[in-house]
Amino acid sequence: MMAGETSDDSAARTSEARIIRRLVKQVAELEGFPLFQLSFDEDSTGTPAVWISFLLDDEYPTTKESIQTLTRLGQRVKSSLFEHHISRVPYIRFRERRRTAG
Repeated sequence: MMAGETSDDSAARTSEARIIRRLVKQVAELEGFPLFQLSFDEDSTGTPAVWISFLLDDEYPTTKESIQTLTRLGQRVKSSLFEHHISRVPYIRFRERRRTAG
């Protein structure tokens, strides 16, 4: 591979990462879950993927309604990415937000 190809590929990945971050942020803020992290890599099949981790407070309830809310959030994020022809496979995760000491 030539150096120019690597640079172009890197620029494309950076551009796609910015688009993904913007799309996730739009949906997340609308749904009331503004804290998230993105991780870019390949999944176990070698397909380019993005892991979207929504950070929840440790007191977030685990009721039927709250689980449905999280499910809807994940579906809306995936739909937004697919509608914008994002090539990476999205994986949605929900993690406890760690509080900083102090």
